[in-house]
Amino acid sequence: MDAIAEMILRLGSWLGGGPALGILTLTFTVRAALIPLLGPLAIRTLGRQRVVKRLRPQIKELHRELRDHPGTLSRELKALHRAHGINVVDWPGLAGALVQLPILIALFQAVLHVWEPEALTIGGTGLGLVSAGLSFFGTKVSGQSEGAPWMLWMSGGLPVAICLWLGTGIGLYLTGFYGAGAVQALLMPKVPTVEAPAPSD
Repeated sequence: MDAIAEMILRLGSWLGGGPALGILTLTFTVRAALIPLLGPLAIRTLGRQRVVKRLRPQIKELHRELRDHPGTLSRELKALHRAHGINVVDWPGLAGALVQLPILIALFQAVLHVWEPEALTIGGTGLGLVSAGLSFFGTKVSGQSEGAPWMLWMSGGLPVAICLWLGTGIGLYLTGFYGAGAVQALLMPKVPTVEAPAPSD
């Protein structure tokens, strides 16, 4: 953490903008460097979400029919998911989250070390709104909120709440993070929506 904090200070000084520019630049750069890994995973996750959405009526019916037979229900759900090319648990998606998590947590802690948390600041509020806009945009453009509008509104509300609580330093971190996320969303190819096949007689 100390090494990352030192990197933030040195980068900010080198760019002539102090720690604020160091936080913003390093966070954006680190998150952008993860795009080659996270971009394909995001596309894959979106495709999986669409399949699960199509399967929802069948999944609900299985739960209704087999609610008293959990073992059979588990096997049937696995078979249904496998027949449509997905797993019940999105293991690659979880792996992608686990890869980025330690890096982003270490950077988050370094930012708290460089910039003392301070609630309800003007800078934190403004940056909260900026990061919320970037988060909302990235979530909308990437299609991650398809069929889950609550996710879209949470993507806008959560950054504001965090920045109101922790202040300007974390606001800079989130602005860099969601800024790179918005770039990733723009770079993602459009995943076509595949309509569910008509039921056979």
